[in-house]
Amino acid sequence: MFKRIGLVALTVGMLAAVALGGTWMAGQGTTTAAAQTSDDEQSYDPTQTITVVGQGAVSVSPDIARVTVGVETSAESVGEAVSENTTQMEAILAALEEIGIPEKDIQTTNFSIYFDRYPEPLPRSVSSAEGAVAAPQYRVSNMVNVTIRDLEKVSEVLDGVIEAGANNIWGVSFELDDTEAAQADARTAAVANALARAQALAELSELELGPVMSVSEVIGTSSIPMAFAAERAMGGGGGPISPGEVEISYQVQVTYFIAR
Repeated sequence: MFKRIGLVALTVGMLAAVALGGTWMAGQGTTTAAAQTSDDEQSYDPTQTITVVGQGAVSVSPDIARVTVGVETSAESVGEAVSENTTQMEAILAALEEIGIPEKDIQTTNFSIYFDRYPEPLPRSVSSAEGAVAAPQYRVSNMVNVTIRDLEKVSEVLDGVIEAGANNIWGVSFELDDTEAAQADARTAAVANALARAQALAELSELELGPVMSVSEVIGTSSIPMAFAAERAMGGGGGPISPGEVEISYQVQVTYFIAR
């Protein structure tokens, strides 16, 4: 009986010793990890940093063009002005369809009617009374934005809408339909530029550059196409249209730790 009790006591004692040993070892591991983390945190002081703005840009050939086309008409009655405007705009839309511009690439951007109470004075040859003023007019303006996906058709589109009655054209802009790949290249260039700037500042300040602390995009920079505009005269033919290149730019702000 006493022998059995002694064996039980010995077993319990051994288990308790193992548990205490495990607790001590776990405590040692935690203490070591904490010390290592503490050492890492002490290596880089968050108050000792270098912040730079990296810039990147790529130039690529555009693949679409946009042109704003409009009709402005005027008459002494609003109905007459609207009717004339509608007739001319329908002719323009028909011309675009004939050229091959799909309906989804034609979007109305403005339609307005206003009463011109002070029109330009009539020419003397028209008026028998000197200084006579023309009757007030209703003016109607209708504008559409046209996307041209075949750049070879830009001149054809301009010629076609002018012949159909367009009397307002707001130039031509050349863009990229999908900017994702160009933005990725510009982003890569911006990050590389940020590193080069930070290293230059660190060397000039006789410091050693540490790892990155934070990275953020600079909101409001041009990550959209900076399109070149091609202006043309309102009376001649289509004329030469040169799409040139589109520039995609990107900016990123990077903060680096200073290693001491």
